[in-house]
Amino acid sequence: MKQARSAAVVAIAALAGGAGIASAQTLSLGDIYVKGFGGATWPSNFDTTLKEDGEQIASPSFDYDTGYTLGVAVGAAITPNFSMEIEYSHRSADVEITDGDDDDESVIANGDTSANALMVNAIYMFDGMGATGAMRPYLGGGIGGAKVETSIPDQDYESDTLLAYQVFGGVGYDLNPNVNLYAEGRWFQTESGRFDGPGGDNYDDKFETFDLLVGMRYSF
Repeated sequence: MKQARSAAVVAIAALAGGAGIASAQTLSLGDIYVKGFGGATWPSNFDTTLKEDGEQIASPSFDYDTGYTLGVAVGAAITPNFSMEIEYSHRSADVEITDGDDDDESVIANGDTSANALMVNAIYMFDGMGATGAMRPYLGGGIGGAKVETSIPDQDYESDTLLAYQVFGGVGYDLNPNVNLYAEGRWFQTESGRFDGPGGDNYDDKFETFDLLVGMRYSF
């Protein structure tokens, strides 16, 4: 009976050790992965000058509600801690446009702003933490291009493709050697550009957001 108990203890220890090794596995050189993510976005409010044929016609203020972000990416491990990826993301948020010259801040229009971005990201994932090493913090940054559009009734203001950049950080948890769940915070911004609307109307500004995201990565 004593020998049986000893054998059981050894077997349980071996299984626990094996589970810990599986949980702590990292990406290997050349591993390919795909991931999807989504969450909330908070665009920065801004004031601008609306022009027509170079002349100022209004001073609108853009006040944003909380919006959403969705995205997908495909990447490859360069080392067990460093990876590169290509990412597509879509952001959208409702906006209230008020007259900045009016003390009462009367509403000019309600609409929404959307941004579609294609980015190249570099990510550094730290070594695993916790008893099994399954929890892995990471930091990253990216650069690319984004096209931004603000739509209000009967009017669309659209930018050319703008230079965009982002930094982010979070923590992932390895469910198994292939599946990682993660949560992150992200700051995203475009360069300043011109937004062209109907009848020659235009304004200059940039698009900036802070995102809180959750996602899943699958490694092949």
